[in-house]
Parts: sequence; structure tokens; C-alpha cells
Amino acid sequence: MRNQERTNLSVEQRYKKPEPEDRTEQAKTRSCLRCGENFESRWHGERICKKCKSTNDWRQG
Repeated sequence: MRNQERTNLSVEQRYKKPEPEDRTEQAKTRSCLRCGENFESRWHGERICKKCKSTNDWRQG
């Protein structure tokens, strides 16, 4: 965005969070919140690796 275009926008428009449909779901390497190992997360809410999710402790809650 050029400076002139930016100055014509309000503060809300400049710093507006993207709408959900504008967000792209990308695979990303993340650290598991349970064991700390890196794993390939398919979306931003996937924070526990498959190995940890397959344990009895995880399944039992």
C-alpha cells in the first residue's frame, strides 16, 4: 500500500483484522503444547501433535 493510500484510510481501516474468509489456512510447523515436539499443523487451531492425541491420557480428557 502506498503512503498516499494509507493516509486516506482511517485508523480502523489501517489496522483492521482480516475477515475470516480473507484468512488463509496454511500448514505450518508448530510446537506441540503437550510434548514440545515440532509437528506439521494443518491450521492455526491445531496445537497438539498426532502422537499426543493418540495417547490414552489425551483420549480420556
